[in-house]
Amino acid sequence: MEINEIIEQLKYYTENLPKEALKQAIKHKEEITPKLIEMLEYTKNNLDEIYYEEDEFFGYIYAYFLLAEFKEQKAFPYLIDLLNKDEEIIDYIIGDDYPEYVPRLLASTYNGDDKALFDIIENNQINEFVRCSTLQTFGILYLYGVKDRNFLVNYLKKLLNEKDGNDNSYLYEEIIDEICYLKLTELAEDIDKVMYIIENKEEREDLKNILKDDSKINRNIYPLKPFYEYIYDTVGIMEEWQCFRYIEDEEFENSDDYKVCQYIIQKREDNYIGIKMDIGRNDLCYCGSGKKYKKCCINKNNNDDLDKLNLIDEFVCKAEWYLKREENKKGSHLLRIAWFDVQDICKNNNIKSISEYDEKYEGYDSLLNWIQTYEDVLAMSDEEDKLYERLELWNTIEDIFDLDNENELYWRERAIREKANTEFRLGNEEKATKIIEDYLKVKTQWTWGYIEMADWYLDKRDNKHYNLQKAKEILLRAEHIEGIEEVDAILERLWDIYKKLNDKENIKIYATKIGIEE
Repeated sequence: MEINEIIEQLKYYTENLPKEALKQAIKHKEEITPKLIEMLEYTKNNLDEIYYEEDEFFGYIYAYFLLAEFKEQKAFPYLIDLLNKDEEIIDYIIGDDYPEYVPRLLASTYNGDDKALFDIIENNQINEFVRCSTLQTFGILYLYGVKDRNFLVNYLKKLLNEKDGNDNSYLYEEIIDEICYLKLTELAEDIDKVMYIIENKEEREDLKNILKDDSKINRNIYPLKPFYEYIYDTVGIMEEWQCFRYIEDEEFENSDDYKVCQYIIQKREDNYIGIKMDIGRNDLCYCGSGKKYKKCCINKNNNDDLDKLNLIDEFVCKAEWYLKREENKKGSHLLRIAWFDVQDICKNNNIKSISEYDEKYEGYDSLLNWIQTYEDVLAMSDEEDKLYERLELWNTIEDIFDLDNENELYWRERAIREKANTEFRLGNEEKATKIIEDYLKVKTQWTWGYIEMADWYLDKRDNKHYNLQKAKEILLRAEHIEGIEEVDAILERLWDIYKKLNDKENIKIYATKIGIEE
Protein backbone atom coordinates (compact mmCIF):
# COMPACT_ATOMS: atom_id res chain seq x y z
CA MET A 1 0.00 0.00 0.00
CA GLU A 2 1.40 3.41 -1.02
CA ILE A 3 1.91 6.12 1.63
CA ASN A 4 -0.69 8.44 0.10
CA GLU A 5 -3.20 5.60 -0.01
CA ILE A 6 -2.58 4.85 3.66
CA ILE A 7 -3.10 8.50 4.58
CA GLU A 8 -6.33 8.70 2.56
CA GLN A 9 -7.73 5.71 4.48
CA LEU A 10 -6.77 7.33 7.80
CA LYS A 11 -8.22 10.77 7.13
CA TYR A 12 -11.90 10.18 7.84
CA TYR A 13 -14.03 8.17 10.23
CA THR A 14 -15.46 4.85 9.02
CA GLU A 15 -17.65 2.38 10.90
CA ASN A 16 -15.03 -0.32 10.45
CA LEU A 17 -11.57 0.21 11.92
CA PRO A 18 -9.07 0.59 9.01
CA LYS A 19 -6.81 -2.13 10.42
CA GLU A 20 -4.83 -2.77 7.27
CA ALA A 21 -4.05 0.92 6.78
CA LEU A 22 -2.92 1.16 10.41
CA LYS A 23 -0.73 -1.93 10.08
CA GLN A 24 0.81 -0.56 6.88
CA ALA A 25 1.41 2.79 8.62
CA ILE A 26 3.32 0.99 11.37
CA LYS A 27 5.27 -0.99 8.77
CA HIS A 28 6.27 2.25 7.00
CA LYS A 29 6.97 4.22 10.18
CA GLU A 30 9.73 6.46 8.77
CA GLU A 31 7.83 7.52 5.65
CA ILE A 32 4.46 7.98 7.37
CA THR A 33 5.63 10.03 10.38
CA PRO A 34 5.89 13.41 8.55
CA LYS A 35 2.41 12.87 7.11
CA LEU A 36 0.99 12.17 10.56
CA ILE A 37 2.61 15.32 11.93
CA GLU A 38 0.93 17.22 9.08
CA MET A 39 -2.41 15.83 10.28
CA LEU A 40 -1.77 17.22 13.75
CA GLU A 41 -0.76 20.57 12.32
CA TYR A 42 -3.96 20.62 10.26
CA THR A 43 -5.99 19.78 13.38
CA LYS A 44 -4.35 22.54 15.38
CA ASN A 45 -4.99 25.14 12.66
CA ASN A 46 -8.56 24.04 11.95
CA LEU A 47 -9.77 23.01 15.39
CA ASP A 48 -12.86 25.23 15.39
CA GLU A 49 -13.98 23.88 12.05
CA ILE A 50 -13.37 20.28 13.11
CA TYR A 51 -15.17 20.72 16.43
CA TYR A 52 -17.97 23.21 15.84
CA GLU A 53 -18.88 22.23 12.30
CA GLU A 54 -18.60 18.52 13.02
CA ASP A 55 -16.08 17.95 10.26
CA GLU A 56 -15.73 14.24 9.43
CA PHE A 57 -11.95 14.52 9.59
CA PHE A 58 -10.67 11.84 11.98
CA GLY A 59 -6.99 11.67 11.10
CA TYR A 60 -5.91 13.36 14.33
CA ILE A 61 -6.81 10.33 16.48
CA TYR A 62 -4.86 7.92 14.28
CA ALA A 63 -1.96 10.39 14.20
CA TYR A 64 -1.82 10.81 18.00
CA PHE A 65 -1.83 7.06 18.68
CA LEU A 66 0.50 6.01 15.89
CA LEU A 67 3.03 8.70 16.77
CA ALA A 68 2.80 7.65 20.41
CA GLU A 69 3.47 4.05 19.41
CA PHE A 70 6.46 5.33 17.42
CA LYS A 71 7.66 7.28 20.52
CA GLU A 72 7.72 10.38 18.29
CA GLN A 73 8.54 13.41 20.45
CA LYS A 74 7.36 15.88 17.80
CA ALA A 75 3.78 14.96 18.73
CA PHE A 76 4.23 16.12 22.34
CA PRO A 77 3.73 19.90 21.75
CA TYR A 78 0.52 19.20 19.83
CA LEU A 79 -0.84 17.23 22.79
CA ILE A 80 0.13 20.02 25.18
CA ASP A 81 -1.60 22.57 22.98
CA LEU A 82 -4.76 20.44 22.92
CA LEU A 83 -4.78 19.96 26.71
CA ASN A 84 -4.89 23.72 27.18
CA LYS A 85 -8.22 23.84 25.34
CA ASP A 86 -11.67 23.39 26.89
CA GLU A 87 -12.40 19.93 28.24
CA GLU A 88 -15.23 19.50 25.72
CA ILE A 89 -12.76 19.86 22.87
CA ILE A 90 -10.33 17.38 24.43
CA ASP A 91 -13.22 14.97 24.88
CA TYR A 92 -14.18 15.40 21.22
CA ILE A 93 -10.65 14.90 19.86
CA ILE A 94 -9.35 12.09 22.13
CA GLY A 95 -12.74 10.65 23.10
CA ASP A 96 -14.60 10.37 26.39
CA ASP A 97 -11.98 7.90 27.62
CA TYR A 98 -9.35 10.63 27.42
CA PRO A 99 -8.42 10.36 31.16
CA GLU A 100 -7.18 6.84 30.40
CA TYR A 101 -5.28 7.70 27.22
CA VAL A 102 -3.89 11.22 27.78
CA PRO A 103 -1.19 10.16 30.27
CA ARG A 104 -0.13 7.28 28.04
CA LEU A 105 0.03 9.50 24.97
CA LEU A 106 2.01 12.15 26.82
CA ALA A 107 4.45 9.65 28.32
CA SER A 108 4.98 7.93 24.97
CA THR A 109 5.81 11.20 23.20
CA TYR A 110 7.53 12.94 26.13
CA ASN A 111 10.23 15.37 24.96
CA GLY A 112 11.60 16.47 28.34
CA ASP A 113 9.49 19.63 28.66
CA ASP A 114 8.45 19.31 32.31
CA LYS A 115 7.31 22.92 32.50
CA ALA A 116 4.61 22.28 29.91
CA LEU A 117 3.24 19.51 32.14
CA PHE A 118 3.63 21.55 35.34
CA ASP A 119 1.66 24.42 33.80
CA ILE A 120 -1.32 22.15 33.14
CA ILE A 121 -1.22 20.28 36.47
CA GLU A 122 -0.97 23.46 38.56
CA ASN A 123 -3.53 25.52 36.65
CA ASN A 124 -6.79 25.31 38.61
CA GLN A 125 -8.62 26.91 35.69
CA ILE A 126 -8.10 23.70 33.70
CA ASN A 127 -10.51 20.78 34.11
CA GLU A 128 -9.48 18.66 37.12
CA PHE A 129 -9.55 15.40 35.16
CA VAL A 130 -7.23 16.87 32.54
CA ARG A 131 -4.87 17.92 35.34
CA CYS A 132 -5.03 14.44 36.89
CA SER A 133 -4.30 12.75 33.57
CA THR A 134 -1.33 15.02 33.02
CA LEU A 135 0.00 14.28 36.50
CA GLN A 136 -0.23 10.55 35.89
CA THR A 137 2.26 11.03 33.03
CA PHE A 138 5.03 11.41 35.59
CA GLY A 139 3.96 8.13 37.21
CA ILE A 140 4.36 6.32 33.90
CA LEU A 141 7.73 7.96 33.25
CA TYR A 142 8.85 6.89 36.72
CA LEU A 143 7.87 3.27 36.12
CA TYR A 144 9.81 3.24 32.85
CA GLY A 145 12.87 4.78 34.50
CA VAL A 146 12.70 8.10 32.63
CA LYS A 147 12.08 10.02 35.87
CA ASP A 148 13.76 9.06 39.13
CA ARG A 149 12.08 8.56 42.49
CA ASN A 150 13.40 11.80 44.00
CA PHE A 151 11.86 13.84 41.20
CA LEU A 152 8.43 12.29 41.69
CA VAL A 153 8.53 12.40 45.51
CA ASN A 154 9.64 16.03 45.56
CA TYR A 155 7.04 17.13 43.03
CA LEU A 156 4.13 15.39 44.73
CA LYS A 157 5.27 16.76 48.09
CA LYS A 158 5.35 20.25 46.58
CA LEU A 159 1.78 19.89 45.30
CA LEU A 160 0.57 18.70 48.71
CA ASN A 161 2.38 21.48 50.58
CA GLU A 162 0.91 24.13 48.29
CA LYS A 163 -2.64 22.79 48.57
CA ASP A 164 -5.24 25.43 49.36
CA GLY A 165 -7.31 24.25 52.32
CA ASN A 166 -10.52 24.83 50.36
CA ASP A 167 -9.31 23.03 47.24
CA ASN A 168 -10.71 19.50 47.34
CA SER A 169 -10.42 18.80 43.64
CA TYR A 170 -9.94 15.31 42.33
CA LEU A 171 -6.29 16.15 41.70
CA TYR A 172 -5.49 15.32 45.32
CA GLU A 173 -7.19 11.94 45.10
CA GLU A 174 -4.96 11.30 42.10
CA ILE A 175 -1.89 12.30 44.13
CA ILE A 176 -2.92 9.86 46.89
CA ASP A 177 -3.38 7.09 44.31
CA GLU A 178 0.03 7.81 42.76
CA ILE A 179 1.75 7.69 46.15
CA CYS A 180 0.04 4.46 47.22
CA TYR A 181 0.21 2.48 43.98
CA LEU A 182 3.81 3.55 43.32
CA LYS A 183 4.65 2.85 46.99
CA LEU A 184 6.22 6.24 47.65
CA THR A 185 6.44 5.56 51.38
CA GLU A 186 8.37 8.76 52.00
CA LEU A 187 5.07 10.60 51.58
CA ALA A 188 2.95 8.48 53.94
CA GLU A 189 2.63 11.25 56.54
CA ASP A 190 1.95 13.87 53.86
CA ILE A 191 -1.07 12.03 52.47
CA ASP A 192 -2.50 11.39 55.93
CA LYS A 193 -3.27 15.12 56.03
CA VAL A 194 -5.40 14.95 52.86
CA MET A 195 -6.94 11.46 53.16
CA TYR A 196 -10.22 13.06 54.24
CA ILE A 197 -10.79 13.94 50.57
CA ILE A 198 -11.62 10.27 49.94
CA GLU A 199 -15.05 9.91 51.50
CA ASN A 200 -15.24 6.11 51.53
CA LYS A 201 -13.54 4.80 54.68
CA GLU A 202 -12.88 1.33 53.22
CA GLU A 203 -11.23 2.86 50.17
CA ARG A 204 -8.98 4.93 52.42
CA GLU A 205 -7.95 1.84 54.37
CA ASP A 206 -7.34 -0.15 51.17
CA LEU A 207 -5.02 2.55 49.85
CA LYS A 208 -3.10 2.72 53.14
CA ASN A 209 -2.66 -1.06 53.06
CA ILE A 210 -1.38 -0.90 49.48
CA LEU A 211 1.22 1.66 50.56
CA LYS A 212 2.29 -0.50 53.53
CA ASP A 213 2.59 -3.63 51.41
CA ASP A 214 6.30 -4.14 50.78
CA SER A 215 5.89 -6.29 47.65
CA LYS A 216 7.71 -5.04 44.58
CA ILE A 217 5.94 -2.90 42.00
CA ASN A 218 5.09 -4.81 38.84
CA ARG A 219 3.77 -2.95 35.80
CA ASN A 220 1.97 -6.08 34.62
CA ILE A 221 -0.39 -6.08 37.60
CA TYR A 222 -3.59 -4.03 37.82
CA PRO A 223 -3.99 -1.06 38.25
CA LEU A 224 -0.56 -0.28 36.81
CA LYS A 225 -1.52 -2.29 33.77
CA PRO A 226 -3.04 -1.02 31.56
CA PHE A 227 -3.18 2.53 32.92
CA TYR A 228 0.53 3.12 33.56
CA GLU A 229 2.12 2.05 30.31
CA TYR A 230 3.21 3.44 26.97
CA ILE A 231 1.02 3.18 23.90
CA TYR A 232 2.28 0.06 22.14
CA ASP A 233 -0.67 -1.46 20.25
CA THR A 234 -2.76 1.10 18.38
CA VAL A 235 -4.82 -1.51 16.53
CA GLY A 236 -5.50 -3.51 19.71
CA ILE A 237 -6.56 -0.40 21.60
CA MET A 238 -8.89 0.88 18.89
CA GLU A 239 -10.53 -2.50 18.32
CA GLU A 240 -12.13 -2.05 21.74
CA TRP A 241 -13.64 1.35 20.96
CA GLN A 242 -17.40 1.60 20.69
CA CYS A 243 -17.21 3.80 17.58
CA PHE A 244 -15.80 0.84 15.63
CA ARG A 245 -18.21 -1.74 17.03
CA TYR A 246 -21.63 -0.59 15.85
CA ILE A 247 -21.94 -3.34 13.23
CA GLU A 248 -20.63 -5.94 15.68
CA ASP A 249 -23.01 -4.72 18.41
CA GLU A 250 -25.95 -4.95 16.05
CA GLU A 251 -25.02 -8.54 15.23
CA PHE A 252 -24.75 -9.37 18.94
CA GLU A 253 -28.07 -7.72 19.79
CA ASN A 254 -29.77 -9.84 17.13
CA SER A 255 -28.38 -13.05 18.63
CA ASP A 256 -30.38 -15.51 20.74
CA ASP A 257 -27.78 -15.12 23.52
CA TYR A 258 -28.57 -11.42 23.89
CA LYS A 259 -32.33 -12.02 23.86
CA VAL A 260 -32.06 -14.62 26.64
CA CYS A 261 -29.86 -12.25 28.66
CA GLN A 262 -32.36 -9.39 28.33
CA TYR A 263 -35.21 -11.67 29.39
CA ILE A 264 -33.31 -12.61 32.57
CA ILE A 265 -32.48 -8.98 33.33
CA GLN A 266 -36.10 -7.92 32.86
CA LYS A 267 -37.34 -10.77 35.06
CA ARG A 268 -34.91 -9.74 37.82
CA GLU A 269 -36.01 -6.10 37.64
CA ASP A 270 -39.70 -7.08 37.78
CA ASN A 271 -39.10 -9.30 40.81
CA TYR A 272 -37.02 -6.65 42.53
CA ILE A 273 -39.69 -3.97 42.11
CA GLY A 274 -42.41 -6.34 43.34
CA ILE A 275 -40.41 -7.33 46.43
CA LYS A 276 -39.50 -3.77 47.33
CA MET A 277 -43.13 -2.63 47.05
CA ASP A 278 -44.51 -5.42 49.24
CA ILE A 279 -41.90 -5.85 51.94
CA GLY A 280 -42.41 -4.40 55.42
CA ARG A 281 -39.78 -3.48 58.01
CA ASN A 282 -40.51 -6.59 60.09
CA ASP A 283 -40.82 -9.01 57.17
CA LEU A 284 -38.07 -11.46 56.32
CA CYS A 285 -35.52 -9.77 54.09
CA TYR A 286 -35.85 -10.51 50.37
CA CYS A 287 -32.08 -11.28 50.16
CA GLY A 288 -32.63 -14.70 51.77
CA SER A 289 -30.53 -14.08 54.88
CA GLY A 290 -33.32 -15.15 57.25
CA LYS A 291 -33.15 -11.80 59.07
CA LYS A 292 -35.85 -9.15 59.28
CA TYR A 293 -35.70 -6.52 56.54
CA LYS A 294 -35.05 -3.73 59.08
CA LYS A 295 -32.05 -5.69 60.45
CA CYS A 296 -30.64 -6.54 57.05
CA CYS A 297 -30.92 -4.72 53.71
CA ILE A 298 -33.09 -1.74 54.60
CA ASN A 299 -30.17 0.71 54.57
CA LYS A 300 -28.31 -0.80 51.65
CA ASN A 301 -28.34 0.88 48.28
CA ASN A 302 -29.74 -2.14 46.51
CA ASN A 303 -30.30 -0.17 43.34
CA ASP A 304 -26.51 -0.25 42.97
CA ASP A 305 -26.50 -4.04 43.34
CA LEU A 306 -29.29 -4.39 40.81
CA ASP A 307 -27.42 -2.24 38.29
CA LYS A 308 -24.23 -4.24 38.87
CA LEU A 309 -26.02 -7.58 38.48
CA ASN A 310 -27.52 -6.44 35.20
CA LEU A 311 -24.15 -5.26 33.94
CA ILE A 312 -22.54 -8.54 34.99
CA ASP A 313 -25.10 -10.44 32.93
CA GLU A 314 -24.53 -8.22 29.90
CA PHE A 315 -20.75 -8.48 30.16
CA VAL A 316 -20.81 -12.26 30.66
CA CYS A 317 -23.28 -12.76 27.84
CA LYS A 318 -21.23 -10.74 25.36
CA ALA A 319 -17.97 -12.26 26.61
CA GLU A 320 -19.24 -15.77 25.94
CA TRP A 321 -20.48 -14.61 22.53
CA TYR A 322 -16.95 -13.36 21.76
CA LEU A 323 -15.38 -16.59 22.99
CA LYS A 324 -17.60 -18.63 20.68
CA ARG A 325 -16.12 -16.54 17.85
CA GLU A 326 -12.60 -17.24 19.22
CA GLU A 327 -12.11 -13.56 20.06
CA ASN A 328 -10.48 -14.39 23.38
CA LYS A 329 -8.98 -10.98 24.05
CA LYS A 330 -12.37 -9.22 23.90
CA GLY A 331 -14.06 -12.01 25.84
CA SER A 332 -11.56 -12.09 28.71
CA HIS A 333 -11.63 -8.28 28.94
CA LEU A 334 -15.39 -8.31 29.58
CA LEU A 335 -15.15 -11.17 32.07
CA ARG A 336 -12.52 -9.18 33.96
CA ILE A 337 -14.90 -6.20 34.21
CA ALA A 338 -17.73 -8.50 35.35
CA TRP A 339 -15.44 -9.96 38.02
CA PHE A 340 -14.74 -6.49 39.44
CA ASP A 341 -18.49 -5.97 39.90
CA VAL A 342 -18.88 -9.40 41.52
CA GLN A 343 -16.18 -8.45 44.02
CA ASP A 344 -18.10 -5.30 44.97
CA ILE A 345 -21.36 -7.20 45.43
CA CYS A 346 -19.70 -9.89 47.54
CA LYS A 347 -17.94 -7.38 49.79
CA ASN A 348 -21.07 -5.24 50.21
CA ASN A 349 -23.28 -8.22 51.01
CA ASN A 350 -20.81 -10.41 52.93
CA ILE A 351 -20.97 -13.22 50.38
CA LYS A 352 -18.34 -15.78 51.37
CA SER A 353 -18.47 -18.45 48.66
CA ILE A 354 -19.15 -18.89 44.97
CA SER A 355 -22.04 -21.26 45.73
CA GLU A 356 -23.58 -18.67 48.08
CA TYR A 357 -23.37 -16.04 45.34
CA ASP A 358 -25.07 -18.34 42.81
CA GLU A 359 -27.82 -19.27 45.27
CA LYS A 360 -28.56 -15.62 45.99
CA TYR A 361 -28.19 -14.12 42.52
CA GLU A 362 -29.57 -16.11 39.61
CA GLY A 363 -28.11 -14.69 36.42
CA TYR A 364 -27.46 -15.32 32.75
CA ASP A 365 -24.72 -17.80 33.68
CA SER A 366 -23.61 -19.04 37.08
CA LEU A 367 -20.49 -17.53 38.60
CA LEU A 368 -19.27 -21.12 39.05
CA ASN A 369 -19.28 -21.55 35.25
CA TRP A 370 -18.04 -18.25 33.94
CA ILE A 371 -15.28 -17.70 36.50
CA GLN A 372 -13.83 -21.04 35.37
CA THR A 373 -14.18 -19.94 31.76
CA TYR A 374 -12.28 -16.74 32.59
CA GLU A 375 -9.54 -18.75 34.31
CA ASP A 376 -9.28 -21.15 31.36
CA VAL A 377 -8.84 -18.29 28.88
CA LEU A 378 -6.08 -16.74 31.00
CA ALA A 379 -4.39 -20.12 31.49
CA MET A 380 -4.23 -20.67 27.71
CA SER A 381 -2.18 -17.50 27.21
CA ASP A 382 1.59 -17.32 27.59
CA GLU A 383 1.58 -13.50 27.59
CA GLU A 384 3.15 -12.19 30.78
CA ASP A 385 0.37 -9.70 31.52
CA LYS A 386 -2.28 -12.42 31.18
CA LEU A 387 -0.38 -14.65 33.58
CA TYR A 388 -0.26 -11.83 36.11
CA GLU A 389 -3.97 -11.27 35.53
CA ARG A 390 -4.46 -14.96 36.32
CA LEU A 391 -2.57 -14.54 39.60
CA GLU A 392 -4.68 -11.49 40.39
CA LEU A 393 -7.86 -13.51 39.80
CA TRP A 394 -6.87 -16.22 42.27
CA ASN A 395 -5.59 -13.73 44.83
CA THR A 396 -8.93 -11.92 44.81
CA ILE A 397 -10.84 -15.22 45.02
CA GLU A 398 -8.82 -16.02 48.14
CA ASP A 399 -9.36 -12.51 49.50
CA ILE A 400 -13.14 -12.44 49.06
CA PHE A 401 -14.22 -16.02 49.72
CA ASP A 402 -13.68 -18.14 52.81
CA LEU A 403 -11.68 -20.94 51.22
CA ASP A 404 -10.71 -22.34 54.61
CA ASN A 405 -14.29 -23.52 55.04
CA GLU A 406 -14.36 -27.30 54.59
CA ASN A 407 -17.07 -26.92 51.93
CA GLU A 408 -14.66 -24.87 49.81
CA LEU A 409 -11.84 -27.44 49.70
CA TYR A 410 -12.06 -27.73 45.90
CA TRP A 411 -11.50 -23.99 45.47
CA ARG A 412 -8.72 -23.86 48.08
CA GLU A 413 -6.77 -26.63 46.35
CA ARG A 414 -7.47 -25.30 42.91
CA ALA A 415 -6.25 -21.85 43.93
CA ILE A 416 -3.00 -23.38 45.19
CA ARG A 417 -2.44 -25.34 41.98
CA GLU A 418 -3.29 -22.51 39.60
CA LYS A 419 -1.18 -19.94 41.48
CA ALA A 420 1.78 -22.31 41.59
CA ASN A 421 1.38 -23.17 37.91
CA THR A 422 1.30 -19.48 37.01
CA GLU A 423 4.37 -18.64 39.09
CA PHE A 424 6.26 -21.48 37.42
CA ARG A 425 5.32 -20.21 33.96
CA LEU A 426 6.48 -16.74 34.98
CA GLY A 427 9.90 -18.21 35.75
CA ASN A 428 9.50 -18.28 39.53
CA GLU A 429 10.24 -22.01 40.00
CA GLU A 430 11.27 -21.76 43.65
CA LYS A 431 8.19 -19.72 44.60
CA ALA A 432 5.91 -22.08 42.69
CA THR A 433 7.35 -25.11 44.47
CA LYS A 434 6.98 -23.45 47.87
CA ILE A 435 3.27 -22.75 47.28
CA ILE A 436 2.64 -26.48 46.73
CA GLU A 437 5.03 -27.73 49.40
CA ASP A 438 3.52 -25.45 52.07
CA TYR A 439 0.11 -27.05 51.51
CA LEU A 440 1.61 -30.56 51.40
CA LYS A 441 2.89 -29.97 54.94
CA VAL A 442 -0.76 -29.61 55.95
CA LYS A 443 -2.13 -32.36 53.71
CA THR A 444 0.60 -34.82 52.68
CA GLN A 445 -1.85 -37.12 50.87
CA TRP A 446 -2.84 -34.44 48.31
CA THR A 447 -2.15 -36.25 45.03
CA TRP A 448 -2.72 -33.29 42.77
CA GLY A 449 -0.03 -31.23 44.43
CA TYR A 450 2.58 -33.81 43.43
CA ILE A 451 1.06 -34.18 39.97
CA GLU A 452 1.07 -30.41 39.48
CA MET A 453 4.80 -30.21 40.27
CA ALA A 454 5.65 -33.27 38.15
CA ASP A 455 3.72 -31.92 35.16
CA TRP A 456 5.94 -28.83 35.09
CA TYR A 457 8.80 -31.05 33.95
CA LEU A 458 6.85 -33.20 31.47
CA ASP A 459 6.16 -30.55 28.83
CA LYS A 460 8.50 -31.13 25.86
CA ARG A 461 7.78 -27.62 24.57
CA ASP A 462 9.59 -26.20 27.61
CA ASN A 463 13.19 -27.11 26.78
CA LYS A 464 14.51 -25.31 29.85
CA HIS A 465 12.50 -27.36 32.35
CA TYR A 466 11.77 -30.65 30.55
CA ASN A 467 13.20 -33.22 32.95
CA LEU A 468 11.79 -36.75 33.14
CA GLN A 469 14.04 -37.71 36.05
CA LYS A 470 12.82 -34.82 38.20
CA ALA A 471 9.19 -35.58 37.41
CA LYS A 472 9.79 -39.25 38.25
CA GLU A 473 11.33 -38.38 41.64
CA ILE A 474 8.35 -36.22 42.58
CA LEU A 475 5.86 -38.96 41.66
CA LEU A 476 7.82 -41.76 43.37
CA ARG A 477 7.82 -39.65 46.53
CA ALA A 478 4.03 -39.41 46.27
CA GLU A 479 3.54 -43.11 45.54
CA HIS A 480 5.14 -44.12 48.81
CA ILE A 481 3.07 -41.82 51.03
CA GLU A 482 0.66 -43.80 53.14
CA GLY A 483 -2.96 -43.05 52.32
CA ILE A 484 -2.15 -41.01 49.20
CA GLU A 485 -5.35 -39.96 47.43
CA GLU A 486 -6.18 -41.25 43.93
CA VAL A 487 -2.95 -43.21 43.69
CA ASP A 488 -3.87 -44.48 40.21
CA ALA A 489 -3.28 -40.99 38.80
CA ILE A 490 0.30 -41.15 40.17
CA LEU A 491 0.89 -44.67 38.86
CA GLU A 492 -0.37 -43.85 35.37
CA ARG A 493 2.04 -40.93 35.08
CA LEU A 494 4.94 -43.04 36.31
CA TRP A 495 4.11 -45.74 33.76
CA ASP A 496 4.09 -43.10 31.01
CA ILE A 497 7.46 -41.70 32.20
CA TYR A 498 9.06 -45.15 32.20
CA LYS A 499 7.82 -45.64 28.65
CA LYS A 500 9.52 -42.41 27.62
CA LEU A 501 12.69 -43.53 29.41
CA ASN A 502 12.42 -46.96 27.74
CA ASP A 503 12.80 -48.62 31.15
CA LYS A 504 11.29 -52.01 30.21
CA GLU A 505 11.41 -53.51 33.69
CA ASN A 506 9.47 -50.65 35.28
CA ILE A 507 7.10 -50.41 32.32
CA LYS A 508 5.93 -53.94 33.17
CA ILE A 509 5.80 -53.28 36.91
CA TYR A 510 3.65 -50.18 36.56
CA ALA A 511 1.52 -51.67 33.81
CA THR A 512 0.61 -54.39 36.30
CA LYS A 513 -0.09 -51.82 39.03
CA ILE A 514 -2.61 -49.99 36.86
CA GLY A 515 -4.05 -53.14 35.29
CA ILE A 516 -2.66 -52.84 31.77
CA GLU A 517 -1.25 -55.80 29.87
CA GLU A 518 2.15 -55.08 28.30
